[in-house]
Amino acid sequence: MKIAQNKTSSQSNSTVERALTILEFIASHQGPVGVGEIAAELELAKSTTHRILEALKNKQFIEQIETTEKYDIGIKAIEVGMSGLTNWNIVDISAPYLKQLASDLNETAFLAVYDQGEIVYVYKAEGSHAVTTNAQLGTRKPIHCTALGKAIVSTFYVEEVERILGEKNMDKFTERTITTKQPYFDELSKVRQCGYAMDDEEVEIGLTCFAVPIFNYTGQAIAAISVAGPTERVLSNKEDIIKALKNVNTYVSARLGFVPAMRKSVES
Repeated sequence: MKIAQNKTSSQSNSTVERALTILEFIASHQGPVGVGEIAAELELAKSTTHRILEALKNKQFIEQIETTEKYDIGIKAIEVGMSGLTNWNIVDISAPYLKQLASDLNETAFLAVYDQGEIVYVYKAEGSHAVTTNAQLGTRKPIHCTALGKAIVSTFYVEEVERILGEKNMDKFTERTITTKQPYFDELSKVRQCGYAMDDEEVEIGLTCFAVPIFNYTGQAIAAISVAGPTERVLSNKEDIIKALKNVNTYVSARLGFVPAMRKSVES
């Protein structure tokens, strides 16, 4: 009986390890991935891979794209990740820097993460001249009109951005909102060249925002930080804001284990 129990325990541990390995592979992959590719890359039997994928899908840790039958990270994995994010890591690491940023510039500083084609605001620090915006904690915003969104997806492959825009559309919020793909890709190219993104009154007239991406130890942009305020005031202080944002980017990314040399070009 004891031998049988040990064997069952060993098999269970092996299944758990495989499931976690598959989940990590999907999470780190740029875009949805098929069962055949997963099995080949991880050197697993296709039948075993499919069985584990179905279990992960049933628990919502992954989702299957109907049109392609490929797999992508699911809502449950994001919820678990967001829970960990809120309690530790990037929020705790970034908070002191954002508070200092808001204090030095007297504007509002934000931290946002990417979540299934949108950004989610997870931290905010207000300076003495901060103005009220509709970007509250937990608020979701599109990637095509926010500086935070542009900063993050400027590091994505073009095909991934194409997919996101196709799924989420490019709704118009103001007369300055970019609503077609080519001008948006031109904008992302500028972001990569200069190292920062801009919301040029594209969400709210009278409100301008600058943002930079935050990288982790894998070289992946996992978040972005921004400074927002009244257009005239922010533009007049543009150089100081961008310099301060880039400094915070350096500190926070380094705390997350980022080494600049690991960044790979995503230019098409």
